[in-house]
Amino acid sequence: MRLTFSALLLYFLLLPGALSASNIRLQTLNYSVYIAGLRSLNINLYNSLGNKDYGINIVLNTEGLADKLFKWGMTAFSYGKLKQSTVLPRKAGRSSIWRGKQRSVRLEFSGNSFPTVEIISRNKDITRNLLPLEKLMGARDLAGSILSYLMFAGNTNACIKSERVFDGRRDYNLVFENQAKVKLRRNKYSPYDGPALRCQFTLQKIAGFRSKASRYTWITDGSARIWLAQVFSNTIMIPVRLEADTIFGGLFVHLVAAQQSYKGEKVKLRNISNKTN
Repeated sequence: MRLTFSALLLYFLLLPGALSASNIRLQTLNYSVYIAGLRSLNINLYNSLGNKDYGINIVLNTEGLADKLFKWGMTAFSYGKLKQSTVLPRKAGRSSIWRGKQRSVRLEFSGNSFPTVEIISRNKDITRNLLPLEKLMGARDLAGSILSYLMFAGNTNACIKSERVFDGRRDYNLVFENQAKVKLRRNKYSPYDGPALRCQFTLQKIAGFRSKASRYTWITDGSARIWLAQVFSNTIMIPVRLEADTIFGGLFVHLVAAQQSYKGEKVKLRNISNKTN
């Protein structure tokens, strides 16, 4: 469940000292997640894009009944270089707590794009490469992969693509297909109104997964629908909606607020009927 949420929802932030470009585009996005009709998760996402650098961060936490049943919190980050619209991660990682158990993963990418891994769990530090280096060539961390995908969508106005991901333990592809152009209307859940691209989303396993497949089949048909839109002009597309069928009921993710700061100008998109942090 944690892997799929991260893959579907992960977004972006400015890390102090990570960016050197002068004209930096800063974005803050807020999402609400509903499962079986209940608001269950809050996601605060932050994006920073310079001419040659990027930074990403996500803060995720359960709320309401979900928080009482299986308290879960996660932060994740990625930063690195941008070279002709190609995302080149340098450092990435995540920290999470699930039912009282803490885990942290740190990835470092060298010039040859081979990541090294440090896993911190139960007061033990383990540095290791879990897969042969040659099999990880070209793989990005999860946040970097999603940024790469959104930059592609913004540059091409298309959402059909595959991204290779290595998260420190698992190696997989994020596969987007079945593109359709649609029109979204502002409603009580989200303030966005305008054109969007809808794609089918699947996770294609390569290596590092546990043999017990049922652990990763809480999404009933193994796929989800994601809507992308260019909320702010002349920049990357961002997720504005996501839907999936799960064994717990329907899962719906809505963009409830967005803000961009660029060259001294601030633009806000906000639904006053939703309260965000």
